[in-house]
Amino acid sequence: MSTAAIDNALWGALAPAPTGAQVRVRTHTLARPAGAFLAAELALMALALLQSAWGRYGLGTPMMVASCALFFHVNSLDKSIVSSKASQFWIDLIEALSLGVLASALLFHIFPRLIPRVDAVIAGGLLIGLLPVVLRLSLQNLAVRGKFVEEILIVGTGDLPLKLHRELGRGMVRSKRRTQVLSLSEMTGRGRAIDLTDLSDVVAKGQISRVVIAELDARNREKLAATLLDSRLRGLQVDDAVDFYEEISGKIWVEALNPQWFVYTKGFNYSRAGACLKRCFDVTLALLLILFAAPLLALVAIAIMLDSAGPALFRQVRVGLHGKTFVIYKFRSMRDDAELNTGPAWATECDDRVTRIGRLLRIFRLDELPQLFNVLKGDMSLVGPRPERPYFVDQLEQQIPYYSLRHYLKPGITGWAQVMYLYGASVGDSREKLQYDLYYAKHKSFRCDAAILLKTIRIVLLGRGR
Repeated sequence: MSTAAIDNALWGALAPAPTGAQVRVRTHTLARPAGAFLAAELALMALALLQSAWGRYGLGTPMMVASCALFFHVNSLDKSIVSSKASQFWIDLIEALSLGVLASALLFHIFPRLIPRVDAVIAGGLLIGLLPVVLRLSLQNLAVRGKFVEEILIVGTGDLPLKLHRELGRGMVRSKRRTQVLSLSEMTGRGRAIDLTDLSDVVAKGQISRVVIAELDARNREKLAATLLDSRLRGLQVDDAVDFYEEISGKIWVEALNPQWFVYTKGFNYSRAGACLKRCFDVTLALLLILFAAPLLALVAIAIMLDSAGPALFRQVRVGLHGKTFVIYKFRSMRDDAELNTGPAWATECDDRVTRIGRLLRIFRLDELPQLFNVLKGDMSLVGPRPERPYFVDQLEQQIPYYSLRHYLKPGITGWAQVMYLYGASVGDSREKLQYDLYYAKHKSFRCDAAILLKTIRIVLLGRGR
C-alpha cells in the first residue's frame, strides 16, 4: 500500500470522530538493512576462502577482505548504506577501505607468509570495494518499491508522539521504516481527536505492524494497553517509545524516561567478575600504551612548553564514580590564563584560547594521553562517560533529568558518546551525550568496549577528535 493510500485510510478512519479537535498524522522513512549487508559480507568471505583454497593463495586475501569488512561496521556502513547522503557514503566507504588495507599491510608486515599474490589482492580489493556500492543501489531500488518497509503508528496523549516524530526526522535515527504519528489527545489547532475505540480500526485499515506507545501517564498507558490487547494477541508488535528509540538510534530517549523504566528494563547489569576483568584490561592496556607512547609523551611536552608559557601538564578537578571528585591529567592545549577573566566556560570547537600546538593535539586527541595515569590510579577507565567539572555538573543536574545517573559508571578516556557525538559545548549537547551515556550504561560489556575502542582509533587516525 502506498503512503498516500495509507494516509487516506487513516484519515478515513478518523473522520467520524465526535469532537472538533484535531489529529496529526505524519509519515517518515528510515533505513537499516543490516541483515542484508551482513549476508552479503559472509557470502563474499566464503568466496574469498574458496578462491584461496582452489588457487592455493593462502589466507592473505580472506584476511584483507575480513579487515575491510570489520571497518565497514566500525564506520556504520551497515546501518547507513541506504539512508546516508551520497557524499557521506563515499567518505565512509573510502575511509573503511583505507583503514582495512592499512591494517592488512601491518598484519602482512608482521607475518610475511600471509602476503597474497598481486592478482589475488586486486581481485579481493575490487570485490570488497564494489560490495557496498552494488548493495546500496540494490537496496535503494527495493526501498523505492516498498520493500523492507514497516508501517509504525506512534500513539499517546500530549506532545510526546510529535516529539518522537521530530526526533526521528532529525536524521540521527538510521533504520528503514515509514513512521506515522497519531496523537489521541485533543490538541487545539493541531488536528482531529479520535476515541480509543477507533484505534483498532486505524491499525487494521492502515496495515500497521507495530505500535509505539509514547505516553507518560500511567492511567492512559493502561487504557492504551487494554485497547490494543486484542491486536497484540493477533500478532501486532507493541513497543514503548524509549525502547523503540533505543533500538534504532543507539541512545536512550531522556524525554520519555521515568523511574519505572529503569527498574523494569533489561540491562544495567553489574557483575563483580566483569568489573574485575574490565579493571585488569584497563591496567594492562594503559601500561602498554604508556610504554609504547613514552617518546611521544616527551615530544608533546617539549612542544607545548616551546609553543606557549606555562606547564605542559594540565590538572583539573572532575566528577567521577558516585559523584566523587578527582584530579584529571591532560596535556595543556589552551593558554595558561584561559579562564582568568571569564571563570569556568565551555570549550568550543574553534576556541580562541587554544594554542597552536593545542589545536593539533585536540584534532588527534593527544591531549588525552596523560589520562592513562588516571586509569592506573583507578579514577578512570579506558571506556566510560567523560568526566565533567563540578561547576557544570551542578548546572546540568538541575536542567537535564537523570543527568546524575551517569555517575554510576567510572568515567572514561573515550566513550559511546564521544564516538557517536564528537563535540559538546552546551546544555543541549550535554543532553544528547547523556542519552548515549545511558545507552552505554545499559549495554556495557567487553564487546561494547572493544567496539568503542575501534571507533576511537578510527577517529584518532583520521583527525576527527576534539
